[in-house]
Amino acid sequence: MEPIIDRIRTKAEQLLNAKVDEIRKVENVPNNTVYKLWARNKPYIFKIYKQRNWPEDRKLLFVNRQLNEQQIGCAAIIEFDRNDPHFHTGYVLEACLPGKTADQIVFNEQTGLAFYEKLARLVSRIHKIPIPNFGYIGGGIAGYPSLVDFVSDEFDERAKNLINKRLFDTTSLLEIKNMVTDQLRLCDGHPSVLCHGDLTTKNVIIDEQGELTLIDWDDAMSYNWIADLSRMTYWMKFKYTADENKRYRACFMEHYTTDCRKSDFYQFENLFHVWIGLDFLNYYANRPQYEDTMRFFKETVKQLNRKQDR
Repeated sequence: MEPIIDRIRTKAEQLLNAKVDEIRKVENVPNNTVYKLWARNKPYIFKIYKQRNWPEDRKLLFVNRQLNEQQIGCAAIIEFDRNDPHFHTGYVLEACLPGKTADQIVFNEQTGLAFYEKLARLVSRIHKIPIPNFGYIGGGIAGYPSLVDFVSDEFDERAKNLINKRLFDTTSLLEIKNMVTDQLRLCDGHPSVLCHGDLTTKNVIIDEQGELTLIDWDDAMSYNWIADLSRMTYWMKFKYTADENKRYRACFMEHYTTDCRKSDFYQFENLFHVWIGLDFLNYYANRPQYEDTMRFFKETVKQLNRKQDR
């Protein structure tokens, strides 16, 4: 038996005060190492983090507490620990929710629309949870007074990585940054709220009754609501056909509710797609997906240019 399995078993049995009957590695999980285990006929997830500083300490417990206070379904966290000598990058042990992730289900037009209607209602509730300031949440108070300040710093970090990989030059990225920050100031009025950060079908559990629960809050941030939805619609561009994307996007926006002007989403979505695109270009560098990602990035920058020229 692998030493890591022994360590997981020992730790889980200590935390659950129960014998662990089975442990299986979950395959095809990017970034972190994930195992599913069973104790007293109940399933649990044991995730070992790749990075010592991500997700930031205290965030998952804070988010879990906020969701519970608002009676929004989530996986119960048994333990989050960054100080265990056997798991020096940290781990989380949490309950494994019943059901399937939505990416395992093949939707037809009717079931796909029903899914995005339910998802819109769920995300609307989550975006009602305020977070002081913008950026990394940590224990509950983010560190930037405005989204512009946060995006500006993040842009520099993403740009530096792209320049080091010789994918962009400094001048062109500075021009893009100036356009992004100039236009981002126009949506400064939108409040900072809890954002999931990765609204994709792999992070939505559907139970037997058809109810939805969001999982994997590692990427949760304090943004405005437009940023979170733009991250979702960016992913949808690559996931669905043009017709499917149009239908599902329209359905989601029809059932999403906010106290802000919903029309602002259509005004600023492309702006956020530019910023999000930089992140994906870094992630997909030297991978097959890079060309399509770059093609879409260039389209979004052109749209941003046209808006800047008006």
